[in-house]
Parts: sequence; structure tokens; C-alpha cells
Amino acid sequence: MAMNENVPGVTPLPGRRAKPSRINLHPLHEAAMRIADLGLNRPKAKTKDLVGMLLTHGARAWRSTQPRAGIHLHVTAPGRRQPLKMRIL
Repeated sequence: MAMNENVPGVTPLPGRRAKPSRINLHPLHEAAMRIADLGLNRPKAKTKDLVGMLLTHGARAWRSTQPRAGIHLHVTAPGRRQPLKMRIL
């Protein structure tokens, strides 16, 4: 049985705590399930999207208030070539 199969009625072993099913899903399978949910207009999916958007927005707002970090990098190469090009925004 693949780890991504959604099998109703499967219970965890006695003495073990059940984990939320979202943790066990492979990222590609989870993405496919979310795409499939788009056409169904389920309220649960809308709620998850709203919560995810609010968490993402909050994390982005927090990062924007943090001081800028500077990076000083020395890289040597034979001749005067640029061995490394890096751009961090």
C-alpha cells in the first residue's frame, strides 16, 4: 500500500497517537489533492486557504520588520574572473 493512499477506516495501532493525515502526504500528492479541491468549492478548503494566506502574510510582515543582514564574501579564482555571482534580495 502506498503511503499516499487515502484509506477510510484505518486506525493507528493501540498505544500510538494518531498523526494528522496532512503530515503523511507526499508534497506532490498534496498539491494534486488541492488542485482537485479547487473545483469542488468546499468550505473546508476555503478555510484552509484563508488560514494559510494569513499565516504567510504574518510571516512576511514579520520578516519585513527585521533588520537587513549583510553578507561579506571573499572568493578567489585564478585570473580576474568572477567565480561566483550571487544576488540576495
